[in-house]
Amino acid sequence: MAALYGGVLGVLLFKISLDTIKARKKHQISLGTGDNAQIQAIVSAHSNFVGYSPIFLILLYSIERFQNYPSMLFHTLGCLFVLGRILHYKSFTQEKMDFKNRVRGMKLTLLPILILSFSNIVMACLDFVSKTEN
Repeated sequence: MAALYGGVLGVLLFKISLDTIKARKKHQISLGTGDNAQIQAIVSAHSNFVGYSPIFLILLYSIERFQNYPSMLFHTLGCLFVLGRILHYKSFTQEKMDFKNRVRGMKLTLLPILILSFSNIVMACLDFVSKTEN
């Protein structure tokens, strides 16, 4: 099921990348950000998305191998992360920065990463213990 969220995040990355390319073309800035606030914001949002999504997917894929991890929690964390990424990106693309949605987006991004991180640690330890008992 990690493939589902990988696919959704891939589509979002495609959209964010197209928006970044359009903004760069509109302002004729092909490298860096210049002094353009719109380019600075959209490049920051793109970079942020690219930074958080891979670790989330690695953690999600890792937890998926444990058969007894609750699927409802798995999908809840996936949906929260996707929603967080959308809110965060949208906050950057408004005429004026929407700080409330930016903060909400970051919380909905970081919470699933934290939960999955601890879940992977716990599940790996339980898996190790069960294998050493046999």
